[in-house]
Amino acid sequence: MGKKKSVHAVGVNGMLCNKCHEIVKQGEHRFKKIPSETRHLCNQCHSKESTVPADIKGSPPKVPTGDKKTKLHVPFAEGKCTECHDPHESNFYKHLKAQYTGESYASFSVETYSLCIKCHKELIKALTEPRTLTATGFRNGNLNLHYRHVNKKKGRTCQLCHHYHGSQNPMLIKGAFLFGKMKLEIKYKKTDTGGSCTTACHVTVKYDRYKPVEIFMQTTPRLGRDATPREFRFSREREMKELQTEPKENKEKQEGEKK
Repeated sequence: MGKKKSVHAVGVNGMLCNKCHEIVKQGEHRFKKIPSETRHLCNQCHSKESTVPADIKGSPPKVPTGDKKTKLHVPFAEGKCTECHDPHESNFYKHLKAQYTGESYASFSVETYSLCIKCHKELIKALTEPRTLTATGFRNGNLNLHYRHVNKKKGRTCQLCHHYHGSQNPMLIKGAFLFGKMKLEIKYKKTDTGGSCTTACHVTVKYDRYKPVEIFMQTTPRLGRDATPREFRFSREREMKELQTEPKENKEKQEGEKK
């Protein structure tokens, strides 16, 4: 412990291991295995209702659990905090296990999103291919809108639009984001084949995966070629088939994970 940039406050004092660990035998530094579901442990300090024990220094951030309308990120919904966070020490933002930027903008590199890519392997293509009919549902025709937002010198980061724990909007889209000290609203609507988004960054923009919507706002050059009507038809048939064959429990589990 203590070799990385940040050490979990409860771990600074080596005598507080029993706050989270159950000792196998008194007098020995051996602990029972902690289950993958750790919410009950983390909530001792990080729940809004919790009172931080007097022997722990600092003010642990409080994490809201959300109401019934909130769509939760799957590991957070399952109480598996350590899927993303290291409970002991970390070199990354918010005690995460891999790189994830807390900034709103970042120069693009795959490494910047290594935490997300650990589970969402499809993100590599979604963030690096300017045109796609498979890598993401966030596209206008085959124009990859994830790529256009993220893959640039001043790219929008994941956390600018998505909340990593949960949101009342589809696809974990935030209701607002911070720009300096200003709170700016995001109005997002999802449709069966696309959606629309209005922010302080741009006027209302609509997108559709099968019938591309003309966007009249000034934009940077669009790399690649438009898909043909035949390619759109095959794409739609493939996605409809996937929806029909996908188990119901998988659909529910992935709600909010795929845009």
